[in-house]
Amino acid sequence: MLEIKPGLLFHSSTVVGSIKGTAQLIHQSDSVSLRYIFPIADSDSEDGSVLANKVTFTYNKSYLQSFDNNIQIDSFFAAPEFEQDICCNTQLILHEISTAKLTGALQKIFLESKALALLMCFKKANTTTQLPDCTSCKFLNKPIEKEKILKAREIILSRISSPPTIQELSLEIGMNQCYLKKGFKEVFSVTVYDFIITERMNKAKMLLLSSDLSVSEVAGVIGFSSVSSFSNAFKKFAGVFPSELQSSSFIR
Repeated sequence: MLEIKPGLLFHSSTVVGSIKGTAQLIHQSDSVSLRYIFPIADSDSEDGSVLANKVTFTYNKSYLQSFDNNIQIDSFFAAPEFEQDICCNTQLILHEISTAKLTGALQKIFLESKALALLMCFKKANTTTQLPDCTSCKFLNKPIEKEKILKAREIILSRISSPPTIQELSLEIGMNQCYLKKGFKEVFSVTVYDFIITERMNKAKMLLLSSDLSVSEVAGVIGFSSVSSFSNAFKKFAGVFPSELQSSSFIR
């Protein structure tokens, strides 16, 4: 436990957590804590569980009143204890905290600024009926983040017959799921899911027209265990069933 300032405490540890990041509000008699659990990219425990960072900031009433003696603490933290998903803005702050390599006074200055930023994110989330809109995130302005999105596309294409889930892909490229989905849509103008479907169906179409593989064999090549599921998915994509595409009338 690190005391950043009198009345402001910080604690960080590694735990086994869920892939989905969560935020918790915890009330104490004279303070309130914001606790965040979020996955560590590319890191699993020995039993296959997901390793996560647990970051907690505890704000004593005395600390908050140092900004304004008239602040209404009870109304400021009027929300009941809760657990919810973490929005993009909060995830970016937590990523900065988990990757910072500061010590001494600079570490405390940095952590206080992040503690206040998280507090404002909490207030914003708590005053709306849903998580804050993330459309204003500008993370793709950073070349390294755009490179991760490009890498995600390469990974999908290299494993198109058995593509990774959003959760698996986000861990593999080191980017949270919210950023991955938003960034992919922004860069390629299509969702991850629709991109995967399109690429799989295009590969299936090519095999149906240029190989001697049967419909069931094509289904297996692109990762469908059920021929009927593949046929229905292909019909929805191409407007015809795969068997119809293979017939001479459609080939001509």
